[in-house]
Amino acid sequence: MPFSSNPPERLDPRVTRTRKMLRDALIMLLKEKSYERITIADITERATVNRKTFYLHYETKDHLLQSVTDSILDELFGEARAEQPMNLSIDEMQSYIAGRIFAYVKKHRTFFEVMFERKAMTDFVQYMKRYFARFYEEKFADLDESRLPVQKDVIASYIGSAYVGVIHGWLNDGMRQSPEEMTRQMILLNLQGPIQTVKNSQ
Repeated sequence: MPFSSNPPERLDPRVTRTRKMLRDALIMLLKEKSYERITIADITERATVNRKTFYLHYETKDHLLQSVTDSILDELFGEARAEQPMNLSIDEMQSYIAGRIFAYVKKHRTFFEVMFERKAMTDFVQYMKRYFARFYEEKFADLDESRLPVQKDVIASYIGSAYVGVIHGWLNDGMRQSPEEMTRQMILLNLQGPIQTVKNSQ
């Protein structure tokens, strides 16, 4: 998985623009029909570029899909990291991260909808969970595992699975709640856990 905390390589603006056009074309086509029925000709026509231009950037349709997916998820976690204030408590850090994540998902709603529902990438849910787990493994890297009741990788995996499940449910519900409300609920669940949250209401 090409997930990295290193700053992305700066590309020629023309390359960036062309790739964005191809990325947007694929995402919009996925709203209309299944991935299997989409051809490179469909993508280039929608993006208003020729086939030669497509092949200058991507080898195949699958290569484009993989690139689009990694680009969006890299941006998602880049947003979560971006300009994070120093010396935050764990609770403040979680709120900051969650707020960035839900805002980004809303901004790129179409991509997440088609990836969850159209299943262009059959293992997208697991793929996204691994991104989350990797992100939190990095966050927890300096923790002394001997002082934790649960392994760090288990904690990271649990949080990642919870985020992906909540995001999926939010999309299925038509994103009726604001990113701020989703952040509030996610932080509450992270702090108390689902079972303790229910017990506290009784």
